[in-house]
Amino acid sequence: MKIITVDDQNIKEFVELSHLLFPEETYDELLDIYSKAITSDKEMCYIYQVDDKAAGMLHLSIRSDYVNGTSTSPVVYIEGIYVLQEYRKHGVGRKFLDFAESIAKEKGIKQLASDCFIDNIASERFHKSCGFREEERVICFVKDVD
Repeated sequence: MKIITVDDQNIKEFVELSHLLFPEETYDELLDIYSKAITSDKEMCYIYQVDDKAAGMLHLSIRSDYVNGTSTSPVVYIEGIYVLQEYRKHGVGRKFLDFAESIAKEKGIKQLASDCFIDNIASERFHKSCGFREEERVICFVKDVD
C-alpha cells in the first residue's frame, strides 16, 4: 500500500478513478484536465495503490484566491478524492488526507479546504470524521441572459 504521484505512465488509471467521481465529464475531458494538472506547479495528483492496483485517487491544488470559510492564504484544496468501494472503511481516505496535510506543512500552508455537494451525506461524514469542520453552505444561482 502506497501513495504514488501521477505521471504519464499511470494517468489513465487516475482518470478512470476520477471518472467514477465525476461521471458527468467524459473520459477525454478528464484526461485533458489531468494531463495539464500533472504538469502544473499548483496542482498535484496521486493514486493510492494496493498490490499494484489503483484503489483511490487524490487531486490537490494550492489556491491563493479566496476559498470559502478559510482564514489564511494559500490553502491546500482537495479538488477530488475517491476510493473504490471495496477499499472504503479501510483508512485509505484518511491516509490521503494525512498525506495532504503533510504536503501543506512542508509548504508552510496552515489550512486544508474541501467541499462536497449539499446532499452528499457520506462525504460530509467522512470530512467531519477526519477533523474538518463545516464553515458554510452555499446555494449557487445562474440566470441566462439573452
